[in-house]
Amino acid sequence: MIFVAACVLSVAVSAAAIVLARRRTQGQHLPIAAGGRPTTSRSRLVYLGAVGVVAAIAGLLAWSVNGGTGHSPALPGETILAIDVSGSITANGDKMIARTLNSFVDYPPDRRAAVVYFSSTAVLGSPPSSPAADLAPLSRMFSPLVARTRGPWASQFDGGTVISNAIALSRRILAYTHVKDGRVVLISDLQDDVKDLPKLHTALVRLWAAHASLSLDPLPPTRDIPLSLAQLSEPYREVFGDNIIIRKPFLASSTNGHAVAHTGILQARDPLFGLLLALLLGASALAVSFFPRLVWRLA
Repeated sequence: MIFVAACVLSVAVSAAAIVLARRRTQGQHLPIAAGGRPTTSRSRLVYLGAVGVVAAIAGLLAWSVNGGTGHSPALPGETILAIDVSGSITANGDKMIARTLNSFVDYPPDRRAAVVYFSSTAVLGSPPSSPAADLAPLSRMFSPLVARTRGPWASQFDGGTVISNAIALSRRILAYTHVKDGRVVLISDLQDDVKDLPKLHTALVRLWAAHASLSLDPLPPTRDIPLSLAQLSEPYREVFGDNIIIRKPFLASSTNGHAVAHTGILQARDPLFGLLLALLLGASALAVSFFPRLVWRLA
């Protein structure tokens, strides 16, 4: 965004310099031998110095803006999505679950992911050998029509919530598949049974000790209420730190929903420095236009 602003401002200031120069250059000319006009060493030196300053500023601007192509976001290890299908999940929550699943549509084919469904109990819904890209079709299970009847889980799950069971099962799956850098994404409104909190803490500590990471994808209404989100996420942040909350569902895949090959971006070495140089470059062009012997005849 800063790079775009730098370009826009530089072009605008340079355009203003040309307009003003046209108004002031009825008899102006550069201090070079053109059109039979004599020139002096001093005027030639001043002109070349001004050109050098502008060229240096332009070079610094190009250097500061073009930092090369950035690396793709680092992908986590094998992923386990722990999806809350308890009675407290709202229709908006189902939509967000669907968007999270859809974010894996272009995931690299060599990456695997498992799905754990839970309420007061937890079961493995998709094996850890499944390609992560295969998660996207599961979003149909959370469409408004299907979710209204609690999908295919009506007879398998009750309406309660015991999140520790989901965390514990996820850890066992990672251990069974010998994954050392795995990640668990908890997709829930985080409204756990109060009696489960001690077991939840133990399960989280064991998951952390297994060198796995945890991400929270809070569902409405918790996501939309900052105070509730802060309170309900505290047990997880206490173990894994504050930077575990996924701000947008499509970021759950860590590639913004696109394949790794498509996520490289142009990075600036110092965007703010580039903006200042762009302004300085435009200001230099504007200043030069006010010196009669430094501007080419325009009119």
